[in-house]
Amino acid sequence: MHGLLKRPVLLLAIAGGLSLLAAEGCVTRASSCTDGVKNGQESDVDCGGPECPLCAPSGACLVNDDCVTKRCVRRQCAAASCADGLRNGDETDVDCGGACGGCGVDGGCALARDCASGVCVQARCAAPACDDQVRNGVETGVDCGGGCSGCPLDAGCRRGADCASGACLDSACVERCRSPLVACDAGCVDPRFDPSHCGACGMACAAGLRCNGGQCGLSCPSGTVACGPACVDTTRDVLNCGLCGLPCEFGSRCVDGGCAPLCGTGQTACAGECVTTSRDPLHCGGCGMPCAPGQVCTLGQCVPAAGCAAPLISCGGGRCVDPRFDPDNCNGCGLGCPPTPNATRLCLGGMCTRSECNAGFADCNVMPGDGCETNLRTDPMHCGGCGVFCLPTQQCDAGTCG
Repeated sequence: MHGLLKRPVLLLAIAGGLSLLAAEGCVTRASSCTDGVKNGQESDVDCGGPECPLCAPSGACLVNDDCVTKRCVRRQCAAASCADGLRNGDETDVDCGGACGGCGVDGGCALARDCASGVCVQARCAAPACDDQVRNGVETGVDCGGGCSGCPLDAGCRRGADCASGACLDSACVERCRSPLVACDAGCVDPRFDPSHCGACGMACAAGLRCNGGQCGLSCPSGTVACGPACVDTTRDVLNCGLCGLPCEFGSRCVDGGCAPLCGTGQTACAGECVTTSRDPLHCGGCGMPCAPGQVCTLGQCVPAAGCAAPLISCGGGRCVDPRFDPDNCNGCGLGCPPTPNATRLCLGGMCTRSECNAGFADCNVMPGDGCETNLRTDPMHCGGCGVFCLPTQQCDAGTCG
């Protein structure tokens, strides 16, 4: 009887012990990837290990294969990098493709943008070619320039050889000869007025005839040339100064075929130069009125060189000068004013200065030492006026971007 009572008691004790062990976590469960508990061979909750999904960045890990990025750093999954020597993230090959930039030739790809060449063929990046309809390699335009065929007008270029026209200006292909000029005999000519190419290349006018409007006609008198319907002297015509159709700016004049500014205050144009007739011994009182030897020009009159009436002073050589206005003796004998490019140097009140800038020029850097340094007709950064800049594909021609 006592033995029978002891067996149930023993069974109850064993059952109670097992329950206690289970309650204290001593029983090992099989891994589950969806139970919200880190168990089995998982490296973090429901991820990592040989059976569960890979862990996201910042998840715990033991080896690289525990992580979706294949990067386990100090037992934590690290984010993908374009320089980690692995193919991860949205990369299509090791450290390239996707957000990591184009892959090289034969690199893996899914889209054209995954390749440096911009061409993806059968999941591999292709080498640049002159017929792949993409600007790649050293091309300056789409399938042209840089060793491919010459680019058309307005396409990109680095040198003339990149262009079908053979002319590259401001990184764009342009016509070798701008209208109305045309290319004849390896040069640019105006078929409207060129007697050797009148109307077209090689159409020469007969001796004694001139080319006017692309038609051969009568010649102009000596010293003049045909500019449109008129014969003009291009050495002094402000509308055709030096060449037909090349006008001077308003307020300037044409001297010996070049545009020159009007003279400054108190000066007169004599033989193409601006002079002060009140003191110039070669133009005393007016152009072409020189003083005799031993005389000086004072207030527009030739007077004996001996003695100088105030405010004039003698600066040697029997010459009286006015130090208030003489640029060679400004505020004293021998104190010459420095040259001012594209302007006339002046002495006003004994101080060196300059006249207004010559037509077509300006002082855009506001530095008196270099005068009027900017050519407004050709400077693409100051085209027609200071600070008026042309686009990279344009040039400044006669003060206009085009």
